[in-house]
Amino acid sequence: METTTMDEVLSDPVRAMMRLRSSQIVAIQDTKGVGTGVLVGPDGWVLTNKHVAPSIGPYRVVLADGKDMHGVGVHQSAHHDLAIVKIAPSTGSFLDLGAEVTDEHHVGEEVYALGHPRGCRFSVARGIISNPYREIEKEYFIQTDVNINPGNSGGPLVDRAGKLVGIVTMMLSNAQGLGFAVPGHVAADYLRYVRRLVRHGVVKVPEALLQKAEAEQVPAEDIVRQAVNALVEAGKASIEEEKPEEGFFKLKQRSVVVEVRCHEGLFTVSGQLAAVGPSERADARFLTKLLELSGSRDVGGASFSLREGALVAGLMRPTAGLSGLEALWALDLVLHLALEWPTKLHALLFSGGPQAQASADPGYPILTLPTDEAWRRM
Repeated sequence: METTTMDEVLSDPVRAMMRLRSSQIVAIQDTKGVGTGVLVGPDGWVLTNKHVAPSIGPYRVVLADGKDMHGVGVHQSAHHDLAIVKIAPSTGSFLDLGAEVTDEHHVGEEVYALGHPRGCRFSVARGIISNPYREIEKEYFIQTDVNINPGNSGGPLVDRAGKLVGIVTMMLSNAQGLGFAVPGHVAADYLRYVRRLVRHGVVKVPEALLQKAEAEQVPAEDIVRQAVNALVEAGKASIEEEKPEEGFFKLKQRSVVVEVRCHEGLFTVSGQLAAVGPSERADARFLTKLLELSGSRDVGGASFSLREGALVAGLMRPTAGLSGLEALWALDLVLHLALEWPTKLHALLFSGGPQAQASADPGYPILTLPTDEAWRRM
């Protein structure tokens, strides 16, 4: 490993700038894997990819100094692969998207990607801009030959002066030197847009969930109520029925209903995925695959059960030590499974083909494009 003295750093402006930018990135982790984010404000705002932080979370966020923090999703872009995660305010430096962004880049310009490729935390890779205006599905990306790997998602692509060129978002699978980034000015516009939404109260940041609740001081029923309120305020669900004094809630989004219970020392969340007929209940292949899938990373550790002619996904946690962030994560995960997984389950359990394999790979979501262009988001 290369070591440098402070004199060497000061004599090399590029190296000094990369060290500064490295201190401004974070690792974002959930049950699906690790991605990258970049601090963009003293208030703990982190810019990343939507496919790295697709929901309210929660997320484990690791700073460059090794500090572990809780993070929650604030917003996900409807048009670009961008999202905002919030952590507690930090006294460290941040990338100022109001002054440190450039759109004056050209073919052959040297750029650097910062992130956590293949779990190699806080790495820097160097390359050039191959095309500053590559159009893909009616959107423009910056094409680069910098080595992009799983874990680089959401990290900054910067020039020699340290200015943001783009946010790394995807690469071309089965190829080399074909990486892509959302342009920096698009990311800066998105950040300003979300800040405006928060300032006017259109989007609410679940600040209270960033502080881990102490079970001895806060009743588990109150912690669950706090998580339910955060989910509702985020527009993820509505309350169909509630008995807060009993720790019971019934949440609904579209046609999906999720039940939440906090009873006798256990916190449980469950939601129906699909009806299951007698033939499926007697199908050994179906039951074996279901058993293999239950509790796996593919479904965030959730378990499956057959209940009254239905396939149900659920999570169970002890109320001792339960935090609002953990409760929110469980609610959001089961709601996501109930909304998105019926179709995926059919493919995974019955087809066994490429679509099933893609659905079962939560770490590297697939970007749907024509099959002769095997693009893959990282």
